Amino acid sequence: MKNFYFLLLMMALILSACSPEGEQTTSAESESTLGVLQHGFDLSEATKEKFEEGLLLLHNFEYDDALTAFEAATALDSTEVMTHWGEAMCNYKALWRLQNTEKGREILARLGDTEEARLASIKDPIKKDMWKIVEIMYGEGEFKERNKRIAGLLSVLHQKNPQHQEIAAFYALSLIWATEEYGDGSPDLRQAASIADKVIKMNPLHPGALHYKIHALDGPTSAKDAHSAADAYAKVAADAAHALHMPSHIYLALGEWDGVVNSNRASYDASVARMKAKDLKDGARGYHSLAWLHYALLQQGRYKEAQQILDDMIGFVPNDPTKGARGYLLGMQNRQLVESGPDATQTKLITDVKTDDIGILSQSNRSFLRAQIAFRNKKAHNIEKEIDWLKGKITVAAQQVEGDGLVMCAAGTSRYAPTDNSIKSANVIMAQMKAMKALLDGKEDVFESQMKKAVALEQDTNFPAGPPKIALPSFEHYGEWLISKGKHEEAIDQFDKALERMPRRSKSLKGKMNALTQLNQKEEAEMVEKELKTILAQAD
Repeated sequence: MKNFYFLLLMMALILSACSPEGEQTTSAESESTLGVLQHGFDLSEATKEKFEEGLLLLHNFEYDDALTAFEAATALDSTEVMTHWGEAMCNYKALWRLQNTEKGREILARLGDTEEARLASIKDPIKKDMWKIVEIMYGEGEFKERNKRIAGLLSVLHQKNPQHQEIAAFYALSLIWATEEYGDGSPDLRQAASIADKVIKMNPLHPGALHYKIHALDGPTSAKDAHSAADAYAKVAADAAHALHMPSHIYLALGEWDGVVNSNRASYDASVARMKAKDLKDGARGYHSLAWLHYALLQQGRYKEAQQILDDMIGFVPNDPTKGARGYLLGMQNRQLVESGPDATQTKLITDVKTDDIGILSQSNRSFLRAQIAFRNKKAHNIEKEIDWLKGKITVAAQQVEGDGLVMCAAGTSRYAPTDNSIKSANVIMAQMKAMKALLDGKEDVFESQMKKAVALEQDTNFPAGPPKIALPSFEHYGEWLISKGKHEEAIDQFDKALERMPRRSKSLKGKMNALTQLNQKEEAEMVEKELKTILAQAD
Protein backbone atom coordinates (compact mmCIF):
# COMPACT_ATOMS: atom_id res chain seq x y z
CA MET A 1 0.00 0.00 0.00
CA LYS A 2 2.87 2.37 0.81
CA ASN A 3 4.34 1.68 -2.62
CA PHE A 4 1.00 2.53 -4.22
CA TYR A 5 0.81 5.94 -2.52
CA PHE A 6 4.44 6.55 -3.35
CA LEU A 7 3.72 5.94 -7.04
CA LEU A 8 0.77 8.33 -6.90
CA LEU A 9 2.94 11.00 -5.33
CA MET A 10 5.64 10.53 -7.94
CA MET A 11 3.10 10.82 -10.77
CA ALA A 12 1.80 14.07 -9.31
CA LEU A 13 5.33 15.44 -9.07
CA ILE A 14 6.08 14.46 -12.65
CA LEU A 15 2.95 16.17 -13.96
CA SER A 16 3.74 19.24 -11.91
CA ALA A 17 7.25 19.36 -13.33
CA CYS A 18 5.85 19.13 -16.85
CA SER A 19 3.88 22.38 -16.45
CA PRO A 20 5.54 25.42 -18.04
CA GLU A 21 6.60 28.08 -15.57
CA GLY A 22 3.72 30.21 -14.42
CA GLU A 23 1.04 27.80 -15.72
CA GLN A 24 -1.31 25.75 -13.62
CA THR A 25 -2.60 22.34 -14.61
CA THR A 26 -6.37 22.21 -14.89
CA SER A 27 -8.80 20.40 -12.67
CA ALA A 28 -9.48 18.12 -15.64
CA GLU A 29 -6.24 16.22 -14.93
CA SER A 30 -7.74 14.05 -12.21
CA GLU A 31 -11.13 13.55 -13.82
CA SER A 32 -11.03 13.80 -17.59
CA THR A 33 -10.70 10.90 -19.97
CA LEU A 34 -10.34 13.33 -22.88
CA GLY A 35 -6.75 14.24 -22.03
CA VAL A 36 -4.98 16.84 -19.88
CA LEU A 37 -4.56 20.56 -20.54
CA GLN A 38 -1.92 22.94 -19.26
CA HIS A 39 -3.10 25.81 -21.43
CA GLY A 40 -2.14 28.83 -19.33
CA PHE A 41 -5.01 31.03 -20.60
CA ASP A 42 -6.27 33.56 -18.06
CA LEU A 43 -9.97 32.69 -18.25
CA SER A 44 -12.96 34.15 -16.49
CA GLU A 45 -13.87 31.85 -13.60
CA ALA A 46 -17.38 31.12 -14.90
CA THR A 47 -16.16 29.77 -18.23
CA LYS A 48 -13.17 27.65 -17.20
CA GLU A 49 -14.81 24.25 -16.92
CA LYS A 50 -16.81 24.42 -20.14
CA PHE A 51 -13.99 26.08 -22.08
CA GLU A 52 -11.54 23.37 -21.06
CA GLU A 53 -14.05 20.68 -21.98
CA GLY A 54 -14.47 22.30 -25.39
CA LEU A 55 -10.72 22.60 -25.96
CA LEU A 56 -10.16 18.94 -25.09
CA LEU A 57 -12.93 17.90 -27.47
CA LEU A 58 -11.54 20.20 -30.17
CA HIS A 59 -8.12 18.56 -29.95
CA ASN A 60 -9.85 15.19 -30.28
CA PHE A 61 -11.76 16.34 -33.41
CA GLU A 62 -15.10 15.88 -31.64
CA TYR A 63 -16.21 19.11 -33.28
CA ASP A 64 -19.96 18.98 -32.61
CA ASP A 65 -19.58 18.29 -28.91
CA ALA A 66 -16.75 20.82 -28.65
CA LEU A 67 -18.97 23.50 -30.17
CA THR A 68 -21.71 22.68 -27.66
CA ALA A 69 -19.25 23.10 -24.79
CA PHE A 70 -17.87 26.40 -26.11
CA GLU A 71 -21.38 27.74 -26.67
CA ALA A 72 -22.25 26.82 -23.09
CA ALA A 73 -19.14 28.67 -21.91
CA THR A 74 -20.12 31.75 -23.93
CA ALA A 75 -23.58 31.68 -22.38
CA LEU A 76 -21.98 31.74 -18.93
CA ASP A 77 -19.83 34.80 -19.69
CA SER A 78 -19.96 36.37 -23.13
CA THR A 79 -17.14 38.76 -22.23
CA GLU A 80 -14.59 35.92 -22.29
CA VAL A 81 -13.01 36.17 -25.74
CA MET A 82 -11.62 32.63 -25.73
CA THR A 83 -15.07 31.03 -25.71
CA HIS A 84 -15.90 32.86 -28.96
CA TRP A 85 -12.48 31.81 -30.30
CA GLY A 86 -13.35 28.21 -29.49
CA GLU A 87 -16.66 28.43 -31.34
CA ALA A 88 -14.88 29.84 -34.39
CA MET A 89 -12.25 27.08 -34.30
CA CYS A 90 -14.99 24.43 -34.34
CA ASN A 91 -16.30 25.70 -37.66
CA TYR A 92 -12.96 25.25 -39.46
CA LYS A 93 -12.08 21.61 -40.19
CA ALA A 94 -9.18 22.07 -42.56
CA LEU A 95 -7.92 18.50 -42.43
CA TRP A 96 -11.28 17.45 -43.87
CA ARG A 97 -11.43 20.43 -46.26
CA LEU A 98 -14.54 21.76 -44.51
CA GLN A 99 -15.41 25.17 -43.12
CA ASN A 100 -18.59 27.06 -42.27
CA THR A 101 -17.54 30.53 -43.39
CA GLU A 102 -20.89 32.20 -42.71
CA LYS A 103 -21.07 30.91 -39.14
CA GLY A 104 -17.42 31.72 -38.49
CA ARG A 105 -17.84 35.32 -39.60
CA GLU A 106 -20.98 35.67 -37.48
CA ILE A 107 -18.94 34.64 -34.44
CA LEU A 108 -16.14 37.08 -35.26
CA ALA A 109 -18.64 39.94 -35.63
CA ARG A 110 -19.59 39.60 -31.97
CA LEU A 111 -16.34 41.37 -31.09
CA GLY A 112 -16.65 44.17 -33.64
CA ASP A 113 -17.33 45.06 -37.26
CA THR A 114 -13.70 45.02 -38.41
CA GLU A 115 -10.58 43.04 -37.67
CA GLU A 116 -8.91 46.17 -36.29
CA ALA A 117 -11.80 46.82 -33.91
CA ARG A 118 -11.89 43.21 -32.74
CA LEU A 119 -8.16 43.03 -32.05
CA ALA A 120 -8.26 46.40 -30.29
CA SER A 121 -10.91 45.06 -27.91
CA ILE A 122 -8.62 42.24 -26.71
CA LYS A 123 -6.11 43.37 -24.08
CA ASP A 124 -4.45 40.06 -23.16
CA PRO A 125 -1.52 39.57 -25.60
CA ILE A 126 -1.81 35.77 -25.79
CA LYS A 127 -5.56 35.93 -26.40
CA LYS A 128 -5.00 38.60 -29.05
CA ASP A 129 -2.47 36.37 -30.81
CA MET A 130 -4.81 33.37 -30.68
CA TRP A 131 -7.63 35.52 -32.08
CA LYS A 132 -5.46 36.37 -35.09
CA ILE A 133 -5.74 32.70 -36.10
CA VAL A 134 -9.51 32.88 -36.58
CA GLU A 135 -9.25 36.22 -38.35
CA ILE A 136 -7.18 34.46 -41.02
CA MET A 137 -9.51 31.45 -41.09
CA TYR A 138 -12.53 33.55 -42.02
CA GLY A 139 -10.72 36.28 -43.92
CA GLU A 140 -10.19 36.73 -47.62
CA GLY A 141 -8.14 34.50 -49.88
CA GLU A 142 -8.03 30.94 -51.16
CA PHE A 143 -8.36 28.10 -48.67
CA LYS A 144 -4.80 26.87 -49.23
CA GLU A 145 -3.36 30.38 -48.87
CA ARG A 146 -5.18 30.96 -45.60
CA ASN A 147 -3.82 27.67 -44.24
CA LYS A 148 -0.29 28.78 -45.13
CA ARG A 149 -0.85 32.13 -43.41
CA ILE A 150 -2.13 30.38 -40.29
CA ALA A 151 0.98 28.19 -40.21
CA GLY A 152 3.18 31.27 -40.73
CA LEU A 153 1.50 33.13 -37.88
CA LEU A 154 1.77 30.16 -35.52
CA SER A 155 5.44 29.76 -36.42
CA VAL A 156 6.07 33.30 -35.19
CA LEU A 157 3.94 32.78 -32.07
CA HIS A 158 5.73 29.51 -31.30
CA GLN A 159 9.12 31.22 -31.51
CA LYS A 160 7.84 33.95 -29.21
CA ASN A 161 6.21 31.50 -26.74
CA PRO A 162 8.16 28.21 -27.08
CA GLN A 163 6.72 26.74 -23.86
CA HIS A 164 3.07 27.49 -24.64
CA GLN A 165 1.54 24.09 -25.29
CA GLU A 166 -1.57 25.28 -27.14
CA ILE A 167 0.37 27.46 -29.55
CA ALA A 168 2.75 24.57 -30.22
CA ALA A 169 -0.04 22.02 -30.67
CA PHE A 170 -2.00 24.18 -33.09
CA TYR A 171 1.23 25.02 -34.92
CA ALA A 172 1.82 21.30 -35.48
CA LEU A 173 -1.75 20.92 -36.75
CA SER A 174 -1.45 23.96 -39.03
CA LEU A 175 1.61 22.46 -40.72
CA ILE A 176 -0.47 19.37 -41.53
CA TRP A 177 -3.21 21.62 -42.91
CA ALA A 178 -0.82 23.70 -45.00
CA THR A 179 1.58 21.09 -46.38
CA GLU A 180 1.79 20.91 -50.15
CA GLU A 181 3.30 17.45 -49.91
CA TYR A 182 0.88 15.35 -47.91
CA GLY A 183 3.05 12.30 -48.36
CA ASP A 184 4.54 9.73 -46.06
CA GLY A 185 7.59 11.31 -44.38
CA SER A 186 7.43 14.70 -46.10
CA PRO A 187 9.48 17.51 -44.45
CA ASP A 188 6.41 19.51 -43.34
CA LEU A 189 4.88 16.48 -41.66
CA ARG A 190 8.15 15.52 -40.00
CA GLN A 191 8.37 19.06 -38.62
CA ALA A 192 4.80 18.81 -37.32
CA ALA A 193 5.67 15.55 -35.55
CA SER A 194 8.77 17.13 -34.03
CA ILE A 195 6.75 20.03 -32.61
CA ALA A 196 4.15 17.61 -31.25
CA ASP A 197 6.98 15.71 -29.55
CA LYS A 198 8.03 18.88 -27.70
CA VAL A 199 4.51 19.22 -26.31
CA ILE A 200 4.42 15.54 -25.34
CA LYS A 201 7.66 16.00 -23.37
CA MET A 202 6.07 18.89 -21.46
CA ASN A 203 2.71 17.16 -21.08
CA PRO A 204 2.56 13.43 -22.00
CA LEU A 205 -1.24 13.54 -21.69
CA HIS A 206 -1.89 16.35 -24.17
CA PRO A 207 -4.49 14.88 -26.56
CA GLY A 208 -3.74 17.24 -29.42
CA ALA A 209 -0.02 16.55 -29.46
CA LEU A 210 -0.56 12.78 -29.52
CA HIS A 211 -3.33 13.12 -32.10
CA TYR A 212 -1.41 15.39 -34.46
CA LYS A 213 1.74 13.29 -34.27
CA ILE A 214 -0.27 10.32 -35.53
CA HIS A 215 -1.65 12.36 -38.44
CA ALA A 216 1.82 13.66 -39.28
CA LEU A 217 3.37 10.19 -39.45
CA ASP A 218 0.45 8.36 -41.06
CA GLY A 219 2.11 6.08 -43.61
CA PRO A 220 4.15 2.87 -43.82
CA THR A 221 7.50 4.70 -43.99
CA SER A 222 6.95 6.88 -40.91
CA ALA A 223 4.37 5.01 -38.84
CA LYS A 224 6.85 3.17 -36.63
CA ASP A 225 7.95 6.53 -35.21
CA ALA A 226 4.40 7.21 -34.00
CA HIS A 227 3.74 3.79 -32.48
CA SER A 228 4.17 4.98 -28.89
CA ALA A 229 1.83 7.94 -29.54
CA ALA A 230 -0.74 5.56 -31.01
CA ASP A 231 -0.51 3.24 -28.03
CA ALA A 232 -0.93 6.16 -25.63
CA TYR A 233 -3.61 8.23 -27.33
CA ALA A 234 -6.61 5.93 -26.90
CA LYS A 235 -5.83 5.65 -23.17
CA VAL A 236 -5.32 9.39 -22.72
CA ALA A 237 -8.63 10.29 -24.44
CA ALA A 238 -10.71 7.18 -23.87
CA ASP A 239 -14.01 9.13 -23.90
CA ALA A 240 -13.50 10.38 -27.47
CA ALA A 241 -14.64 8.04 -30.24
CA HIS A 242 -12.22 9.65 -32.68
CA ALA A 243 -9.32 9.17 -30.27
CA LEU A 244 -10.18 5.50 -29.94
CA HIS A 245 -10.00 5.21 -33.74
CA MET A 246 -6.85 7.25 -34.41
CA PRO A 247 -4.24 4.68 -33.25
CA SER A 248 -5.47 2.42 -36.03
CA HIS A 249 -3.97 4.85 -38.57
CA ILE A 250 -0.57 3.72 -37.34
CA TYR A 251 -1.54 0.09 -36.87
CA LEU A 252 -2.99 -0.13 -40.39
CA ALA A 253 0.07 1.54 -41.93
CA LEU A 254 2.16 -1.21 -40.30
CA GLY A 255 -0.27 -4.03 -41.07
CA GLU A 256 -1.00 -4.70 -37.39
CA TRP A 257 -4.50 -6.00 -38.00
CA ASP A 258 -5.39 -6.93 -34.41
CA GLY A 259 -4.74 -3.33 -33.41
CA VAL A 260 -6.90 -2.04 -36.26
CA VAL A 261 -9.76 -4.36 -35.26
CA ASN A 262 -9.60 -3.51 -31.55
CA SER A 263 -9.27 0.26 -32.04
CA ASN A 264 -12.16 0.57 -34.43
CA ARG A 265 -14.48 -1.77 -32.58
CA ALA A 266 -13.99 0.38 -29.46
CA SER A 267 -14.43 3.60 -31.47
CA TYR A 268 -17.60 2.42 -33.19
CA ASP A 269 -19.11 1.19 -29.91
CA ALA A 270 -18.37 4.60 -28.35
CA SER A 271 -20.10 6.36 -31.24
CA VAL A 272 -23.19 4.18 -30.81
CA ALA A 273 -23.25 4.89 -27.07
CA ARG A 274 -23.10 8.63 -27.82
CA MET A 275 -25.81 8.30 -30.47
CA LYS A 276 -28.14 6.57 -28.02
CA ALA A 277 -27.36 8.94 -25.15
CA LYS A 278 -28.13 11.98 -27.30
CA ASP A 279 -31.02 10.32 -29.17
CA LEU A 280 -29.37 10.90 -32.57
CA LYS A 281 -30.15 9.33 -35.95
CA ASP A 282 -28.20 6.51 -37.59
CA GLY A 283 -26.06 9.08 -39.40
CA ALA A 284 -24.31 9.75 -36.09
CA ARG A 285 -22.87 6.24 -36.06
CA GLY A 286 -19.10 6.02 -36.44
CA TYR A 287 -19.20 4.77 -40.01
CA HIS A 288 -15.55 5.73 -40.45
CA SER A 289 -14.52 3.33 -37.72
CA LEU A 290 -16.97 0.69 -38.93
CA ALA A 291 -15.46 0.77 -42.43
CA TRP A 292 -11.95 0.37 -41.01
CA LEU A 293 -13.09 -2.50 -38.79
CA HIS A 294 -14.70 -4.19 -41.80
CA TYR A 295 -11.49 -3.89 -43.83
CA ALA A 296 -9.28 -5.25 -41.04
CA LEU A 297 -11.54 -8.27 -40.56
CA LEU A 298 -11.28 -8.98 -44.27
CA GLN A 299 -7.48 -8.85 -44.05
CA GLN A 300 -7.65 -11.46 -41.29
CA GLY A 301 -9.87 -13.72 -43.38
CA ARG A 302 -12.80 -13.22 -41.01
CA TYR A 303 -15.20 -12.94 -43.92
CA LYS A 304 -18.35 -13.93 -42.03
CA GLU A 305 -17.86 -11.23 -39.39
CA ALA A 306 -17.10 -8.70 -42.14
CA GLN A 307 -20.21 -9.85 -43.99
CA GLN A 308 -22.37 -9.25 -40.91
CA ILE A 309 -20.99 -5.73 -40.55
CA LEU A 310 -21.76 -5.06 -44.20
CA ASP A 311 -25.28 -6.43 -43.76
CA ASP A 312 -25.75 -4.07 -40.81
CA MET A 313 -24.44 -1.17 -42.87
CA ILE A 314 -26.87 -1.95 -45.68
CA GLY A 315 -29.64 -1.73 -43.09
CA PHE A 316 -28.43 1.53 -41.50
CA VAL A 317 -27.85 3.68 -44.56
CA PRO A 318 -31.41 3.91 -45.94
CA ASN A 319 -32.60 5.17 -42.54
CA ASP A 320 -30.30 8.20 -42.63
CA PRO A 321 -28.39 8.34 -45.94
CA THR A 322 -25.79 10.95 -45.04
CA LYS A 323 -22.95 11.70 -47.46
CA GLY A 324 -20.44 9.85 -45.34
CA ALA A 325 -22.66 6.79 -44.91
CA ARG A 326 -23.20 6.43 -48.65
CA GLY A 327 -19.50 6.76 -49.42
CA TYR A 328 -18.48 4.22 -46.82
CA LEU A 329 -21.16 1.79 -47.97
CA LEU A 330 -19.81 1.80 -51.53
CA GLY A 331 -16.27 1.21 -50.32
CA MET A 332 -17.29 -1.61 -48.02
CA GLN A 333 -19.33 -3.41 -50.67
CA ASN A 334 -16.42 -3.22 -53.10
CA ARG A 335 -13.94 -4.55 -50.55
CA GLN A 336 -16.20 -7.43 -49.55
CA LEU A 337 -16.31 -8.60 -53.16
CA VAL A 338 -12.59 -8.03 -53.76
CA GLU A 339 -11.24 -9.60 -50.57
CA SER A 340 -13.56 -12.56 -50.06
CA GLY A 341 -13.73 -13.48 -53.75
CA PRO A 342 -15.69 -16.68 -54.44
CA ASP A 343 -16.46 -16.93 -50.72
CA ALA A 344 -18.61 -13.79 -50.83
CA THR A 345 -22.07 -14.70 -49.60
CA GLN A 346 -23.64 -11.26 -49.98
CA THR A 347 -26.76 -11.60 -52.08
CA LYS A 348 -28.16 -8.11 -51.63
CA LEU A 349 -26.00 -5.19 -52.73
CA ILE A 350 -27.06 -1.57 -53.06
CA THR A 351 -25.67 -0.59 -56.45
CA ASP A 352 -27.75 2.53 -57.11
CA VAL A 353 -26.30 4.67 -54.31
CA LYS A 354 -26.64 8.42 -54.98
CA THR A 355 -23.16 9.85 -55.59
CA ASP A 356 -23.70 13.27 -57.18
CA ASP A 357 -22.87 15.05 -53.92
CA ILE A 358 -20.06 12.81 -52.60
CA GLY A 359 -17.33 13.20 -55.17
CA ILE A 360 -15.36 11.42 -57.82
CA LEU A 361 -13.94 8.68 -55.59
CA SER A 362 -17.39 7.52 -54.56
CA GLN A 363 -18.56 7.76 -58.17
CA SER A 364 -15.67 5.57 -59.29
CA ASN A 365 -16.40 3.12 -56.47
CA ARG A 366 -20.01 2.85 -57.59
CA SER A 367 -18.88 2.09 -61.13
CA PHE A 368 -16.34 -0.49 -59.98
CA LEU A 369 -18.93 -2.22 -57.80
CA ARG A 370 -21.22 -2.60 -60.79
CA ALA A 371 -18.30 -3.63 -63.01
CA GLN A 372 -17.28 -6.38 -60.60
CA ILE A 373 -20.81 -7.79 -60.68
CA ALA A 374 -20.95 -7.51 -64.47
CA PHE A 375 -17.55 -9.23 -64.81
CA ARG A 376 -18.68 -12.17 -62.67
CA ASN A 377 -21.82 -12.44 -64.78
CA LYS A 378 -19.74 -12.10 -68.00
CA LYS A 379 -21.67 -9.03 -69.16
CA ALA A 380 -19.12 -6.92 -71.02
CA HIS A 381 -21.79 -4.48 -72.21
CA ASN A 382 -22.62 -3.52 -68.62
CA ILE A 383 -18.96 -2.78 -67.92
CA GLU A 384 -18.87 -0.59 -71.04
CA LYS A 385 -21.83 1.40 -69.70
CA GLU A 386 -19.97 2.01 -66.43
CA ILE A 387 -16.87 3.12 -68.34
CA ASP A 388 -18.90 5.67 -70.30
CA TRP A 389 -20.66 6.93 -67.16
CA LEU A 390 -17.44 7.32 -65.15
CA LYS A 391 -15.63 8.97 -68.05
CA GLY A 392 -18.17 11.79 -67.96
CA LYS A 393 -17.82 12.21 -64.21
CA ILE A 394 -14.02 12.37 -64.44
CA THR A 395 -14.23 15.02 -67.17
CA VAL A 396 -16.42 17.23 -65.01
CA ALA A 397 -14.25 16.72 -61.91
CA ALA A 398 -11.04 17.50 -63.79
CA GLN A 399 -12.44 20.90 -64.79
CA GLN A 400 -12.85 21.80 -61.11
CA VAL A 401 -9.24 21.22 -60.08
CA GLU A 402 -6.14 23.36 -60.44
CA GLY A 403 -2.82 21.83 -61.40
CA ASP A 404 -1.63 21.64 -57.79
CA GLY A 405 -4.58 19.47 -56.86
CA LEU A 406 -6.34 21.97 -54.63
CA VAL A 407 -9.97 22.92 -55.00
CA MET A 408 -10.92 25.98 -57.00
CA CYS A 409 -13.47 28.42 -55.61
CA ALA A 410 -16.15 27.20 -58.00
CA ALA A 411 -15.94 23.72 -56.54
CA GLY A 412 -16.36 24.94 -53.00
CA THR A 413 -14.45 23.86 -49.91
CA SER A 414 -15.45 20.29 -49.26
CA ARG A 415 -13.91 16.96 -48.34
CA TYR A 416 -15.71 15.61 -51.43
CA ALA A 417 -14.30 18.16 -53.86
CA PRO A 418 -12.00 16.71 -56.53
CA THR A 419 -8.21 16.77 -56.28
CA ASP A 420 -5.48 15.61 -58.62
CA ASN A 421 -5.02 12.56 -56.41
CA SER A 422 -8.70 11.57 -56.45
CA ILE A 423 -8.88 11.99 -60.23
CA LYS A 424 -5.78 9.84 -60.71
CA SER A 425 -7.39 7.19 -58.50
CA ALA A 426 -10.60 7.34 -60.54
CA ASN A 427 -8.56 6.90 -63.72
CA VAL A 428 -6.90 3.83 -62.20
CA ILE A 429 -10.35 2.32 -61.69
CA MET A 430 -11.34 3.36 -65.21
CA ALA A 431 -8.32 1.51 -66.64
CA GLN A 432 -9.14 -1.54 -64.52
CA MET A 433 -12.69 -1.63 -65.86
CA LYS A 434 -11.41 -1.37 -69.42
CA ALA A 435 -9.07 -4.26 -68.66
CA MET A 436 -11.91 -6.35 -67.24
CA LYS A 437 -14.00 -5.75 -70.36
CA ALA A 438 -11.00 -6.67 -72.52
CA LEU A 439 -10.73 -10.04 -70.78
CA LEU A 440 -14.39 -10.77 -71.45
CA ASP A 441 -13.83 -9.75 -75.08
CA GLY A 442 -10.84 -12.11 -75.31
CA LYS A 443 -8.36 -9.25 -75.86
CA GLU A 444 -5.54 -10.00 -73.46
CA ASP A 445 -3.16 -7.53 -75.12
CA VAL A 446 -5.63 -4.75 -74.34
CA PHE A 447 -5.98 -6.07 -70.79
CA GLU A 448 -2.24 -5.84 -70.25
CA SER A 449 -1.88 -2.37 -71.75
CA GLN A 450 -4.71 -1.07 -69.55
CA MET A 451 -3.23 -2.69 -66.44
CA LYS A 452 0.18 -1.18 -67.14
CA LYS A 453 -1.56 2.19 -67.37
CA ALA A 454 -3.42 1.54 -64.10
CA VAL A 455 -0.23 0.53 -62.28
CA ALA A 456 1.65 3.62 -63.49
CA LEU A 457 -1.18 5.90 -62.38
CA GLU A 458 -1.59 4.26 -58.99
CA GLN A 459 2.16 4.42 -58.37
CA ASP A 460 1.81 8.20 -58.67
CA THR A 461 -1.03 8.50 -56.13
CA ASN A 462 -0.65 9.13 -52.40
CA PHE A 463 -0.08 6.11 -50.20
CA PRO A 464 -3.43 5.01 -48.72
CA ALA A 465 -4.07 6.51 -45.27
CA GLY A 466 -6.65 3.86 -44.44
CA PRO A 467 -8.53 1.19 -46.37
CA PRO A 468 -7.53 1.70 -50.01
CA LYS A 469 -9.88 3.86 -52.06
CA ILE A 470 -8.93 1.65 -55.02
CA ALA A 471 -10.61 -1.47 -53.66
CA LEU A 472 -8.58 -3.84 -55.85
CA PRO A 473 -5.08 -2.35 -55.97
CA SER A 474 -3.95 -2.46 -59.58
CA PHE A 475 -0.65 -4.10 -58.57
CA GLU A 476 -2.59 -7.11 -57.28
CA HIS A 477 -4.96 -7.09 -60.24
CA TYR A 478 -2.05 -7.16 -62.69
CA GLY A 479 0.07 -9.49 -60.55
CA GLU A 480 -2.58 -12.20 -60.46
CA TRP A 481 -2.89 -12.08 -64.25
CA LEU A 482 0.91 -12.29 -64.63
CA ILE A 483 0.91 -15.46 -62.51
CA SER A 484 -1.71 -16.97 -64.81
CA LYS A 485 0.65 -16.30 -67.71
CA GLY A 486 3.65 -17.85 -65.97
CA LYS A 487 5.37 -14.48 -65.52
CA HIS A 488 6.16 -15.09 -61.87
CA GLU A 489 9.11 -12.72 -61.39
CA GLU A 490 7.12 -9.84 -62.90
CA ALA A 491 4.21 -10.78 -60.63
CA ILE A 492 6.42 -10.66 -57.52
CA ASP A 493 7.51 -7.16 -58.51
CA GLN A 494 3.85 -6.07 -58.62
CA PHE A 495 3.01 -7.62 -55.25
CA ASP A 496 6.09 -5.98 -53.70
CA LYS A 497 4.88 -2.61 -54.97
CA ALA A 498 1.52 -3.23 -53.33
CA LEU A 499 3.15 -4.28 -50.04
CA GLU A 500 5.35 -1.20 -49.98
CA ARG A 501 2.23 0.96 -49.97
CA MET A 502 0.04 -1.40 -47.89
CA PRO A 503 2.19 -3.59 -45.60
CA ARG A 504 0.98 -7.07 -44.68
CA ARG A 505 -2.02 -6.93 -47.01
CA SER A 506 -3.31 -10.49 -47.28
CA LYS A 507 -4.06 -10.69 -51.00
CA SER A 508 -0.64 -9.28 -51.88
CA LEU A 509 1.08 -11.76 -49.57
CA LYS A 510 -0.95 -14.65 -51.02
CA GLY A 511 -0.06 -13.61 -54.55
CA LYS A 512 3.62 -13.25 -53.71
CA MET A 513 3.71 -16.63 -51.97
CA ASN A 514 2.05 -18.26 -54.97
CA ALA A 515 4.58 -16.73 -57.39
CA LEU A 516 7.54 -17.70 -55.18
CA THR A 517 6.22 -21.25 -54.94
CA GLN A 518 5.91 -21.47 -58.73
CA LEU A 519 9.55 -20.34 -59.01
CA ASN A 520 10.53 -23.04 -56.50
CA GLN A 521 11.92 -20.39 -54.13
CA LYS A 522 10.89 -22.44 -51.12
CA GLU A 523 12.65 -20.54 -48.35
CA GLU A 524 11.22 -17.18 -49.41
CA ALA A 525 7.76 -18.71 -49.94
CA GLU A 526 7.84 -20.25 -46.46
CA MET A 527 8.68 -16.87 -44.91
CA VAL A 528 5.68 -15.28 -46.58
CA GLU A 529 3.50 -18.24 -45.61
CA LYS A 530 4.57 -17.87 -41.97
CA GLU A 531 3.57 -14.21 -42.01
CA LEU A 532 0.24 -15.07 -43.60
CA LYS A 533 -0.50 -17.70 -40.98
CA THR A 534 -0.01 -15.08 -38.27
CA ILE A 535 -2.39 -12.69 -39.99
CA LEU A 536 -4.99 -15.39 -40.74
CA ALA A 537 -4.86 -17.07 -37.33
CA GLN A 538 -8.56 -16.24 -36.76
CA ALA A 539 -9.69 -16.80 -40.35
CA ASP A 540 -12.96 -18.56 -41.17
